[in-house]
Amino acid sequence: MASVDFKKLNRQMMIYRIVQTILTGLLIVLAIVFQGQFAALGKPGQFFSSIMAAVAVQLLLIYPVYRLAWRDAGVEIEGSQPKMTKELLAALRKKRLIGDLWKFCGVAFFIVFVALVPDAKKASGAPLVLASTIFSFLLTCLMYFQCFNFSAKKRMKQSI
Repeated sequence: MASVDFKKLNRQMMIYRIVQTILTGLLIVLAIVFQGQFAALGKPGQFFSSIMAAVAVQLLLIYPVYRLAWRDAGVEIEGSQPKMTKELLAALRKKRLIGDLWKFCGVAFFIVFVALVPDAKKASGAPLVLASTIFSFLLTCLMYFQCFNFSAKKRMKQSI
């Protein structure tokens, strides 16, 4: 029986750790920027409200994001099996495509939502909505990468 090679998966997990570090830095910078913007508007309490709204969105999204990450990790584990048939490769390709489609839809939703937020001069609540949406997007991305790495490690241990 041939051994399973997790070299590609380990590289992907390392890339995800680097991306998580970059996203965390971006989240901190944007938090500082929005905190300054809310202070300049004379509404510093809205910064805390935007953080709480982002956390509420995270609580709503934690299960679907975890399931997607668990599924994607499973596809990568299956893809690291030696001597796969053409049928199995086609099935894995289809699973990857569906997972990528879900991720694309999530990113597209956040991009369209941010693009459609009116200017702060037209709507007084626009900075609050914009901050909440951007924080939710960054936290959702971080959550997906963390869940993927956790799921992949757990599944790698199970398959050995």
